[in-house]
Amino acid sequence: MVVYVEVSYPKLGMMLQQIYSKRGFDVNFLYKIEKKFGKYSINNLSLKIVICFAIGYFLWLAFPQVYEMLVFDYVYTFGGHQYWRIFTWIFTMPGEIGGFTILMLFIYASIGNSVERSVGTFLYNVYIFGTVISITIFQFVAGLVTYLQNAEMYNGLYDISKSYGVDVYGEEVLAAMSNLGPTYFLSISVFLGFALVFADAMMLFMFFLPIKATWVAYADLLVMAYYFIKYDDWVMRVIIIAVVGNFILFYNILKKYRAYRRFNATTAQIKRRKEFKQKVRQQEEKYSSQSNITRHKCAICGRSEKDGEELEFRFCSKCNGNYEYCNEHLFTHEHVK
Repeated sequence: MVVYVEVSYPKLGMMLQQIYSKRGFDVNFLYKIEKKFGKYSINNLSLKIVICFAIGYFLWLAFPQVYEMLVFDYVYTFGGHQYWRIFTWIFTMPGEIGGFTILMLFIYASIGNSVERSVGTFLYNVYIFGTVISITIFQFVAGLVTYLQNAEMYNGLYDISKSYGVDVYGEEVLAAMSNLGPTYFLSISVFLGFALVFADAMMLFMFFLPIKATWVAYADLLVMAYYFIKYDDWVMRVIIIAVVGNFILFYNILKKYRAYRRFNATTAQIKRRKEFKQKVRQQEEKYSSQSNITRHKCAICGRSEKDGEELEFRFCSKCNGNYEYCNEHLFTHEHVK
């Protein structure tokens, strides 16, 4: 139930801004961005990301040498100056090709669209692009630091691998990099977002055991914690930090932003209601100021509708011009030629 309070629009806006600024996050700034740039938000963003994954699978099967050029690897990125790898990781696979992976991609697109419909296209874009940008920046920094720690050795590895040709990773290495690569953790972030928005939704674990989405999210967090501890790979670790950190940020934004959006919608309703009442008053004042103007007037006696309710007025079709007469002079007047 929403209780409407008649307060001025600026006063309510200032009050809400003070409330949320005290909570440590200026959602008013994000709301202004949505009002200005929300029309450019990408609809069905999850489906478009799945298409990027599908392009990676196609390249993996048809052109493996091209696929290798998309994988982020700090030796080739910095040692070989192949800086496009910083961004092309979005086209790599989140797992080995197989029926289970394809099914998971369909589920990924479905639950992503459900989250988008629930929180809005703009806020879902903020979450997904926030995850993508965080992963890109974090793995770039971690890869650069790792490379600079022993640049001569990595340059030597690059020179050696270059002498063997383009296919330097091998199928097993590429599969391992895909299983625990950035797109794998990006897909996990979508499941975390779904569990946050639909905490009580039931999902079929192993396609037959119903389990709450919240527990699936807990399992994903435990798996990422296990990978963080087990593998001594700082690029993977910072990717996990980026995904979890962006999820926590989205959790804090979602709690405040939904309420702030409702408050602004209520404020807009109050504003529109006041503007409507003001227009009604203006029209009433306009008609009241024109109360002495009559709509009908007899061309012979000069009487109008205000001189009696029994009077009726008609225009004469035989007069040359627009001459109106009352019912007493309509048939007795001389026609104007």
